[in-house]
Amino acid sequence: MSETDVIEICRTSLVTLVFVAAPVMVGMMILGTTISIFQAVTQISEQTLAMVPKLLLVFGLSILLMPYMLNQMTHYFEQEIIDRIVAMGSASP
Repeated sequence: MSETDVIEICRTSLVTLVFVAAPVMVGMMILGTTISIFQAVTQISEQTLAMVPKLLLVFGLSILLMPYMLNQMTHYFEQEIIDRIVAMGSASP
């Protein structure tokens, strides 16, 4: 395996990580900003007001987006990792 192969595997793994984690992170950012604006307007500084909705959102989005995340991870392993292992095995003498 050459340096180019290793760099390509790292690049595709990072891209896959972004595609898997981004929907939940974006949802948390939007909810966090909304809650922060609400707290600033009403001057409520209760920490549980920010924490509980975020936990529920992460749990809900994780359950809702699990098929998408599983599809992304499966595609990554099938197309990148397993195909490269097979190619390395068939290229060996």
